[in-house]
Amino acid sequence: MTNIIHSSFRHGKNLKMGHFCVIDEDVIVGDDVVIENYVLLKKGTRIGDRTFVDSYVRSSGDNHIGNDVTLRYGSTIAKKVTIEDGAFIAPNVMTIFSTHRGEESTGTVIGQKAFIGTAAVLGAGVTIGAEVVIGAMAFVSKDCLDKGIYRGIPARRVG
Repeated sequence: MTNIIHSSFRHGKNLKMGHFCVIDEDVIVGDDVVIENYVLLKKGTRIGDRTFVDSYVRSSGDNHIGNDVTLRYGSTIAKKVTIEDGAFIAPNVMTIFSTHRGEESTGTVIGQKAFIGTAAVLGAGVTIGAEVVIGAMAFVSKDCLDKGIYRGIPARRVG
């Protein structure tokens, strides 16, 4: 069971890591973090304490993932995404770094205790507010700042 881990990788106490993970240079994770199998963490990824990273999660790098975050199976965390404390990212969520014109975003923010539903897609540079719920398979093309439930394509506030 082989992992490929750059020599600069730093982690806190009680790290649990599965098999077949690739950890690039300049990756730092906190205490009591679980990283399951087949995880890719690219350069500049930062993960806080007590965070769970499920199998097949991919980080494009330059991310800041807070404390007590859950990243479920198969999610893609694009470059310059910030996930604040207590957020839950359901399976197969996709975040996008650049527009359809190839313009890079300034970064996506997922607020504290936000819930992003299964297979939702977050467009480049959007902000999801604290405790906001994004429904399964929604496409978020604009900021969702007010606490509530957003769903659909494009995502709209419904509750």
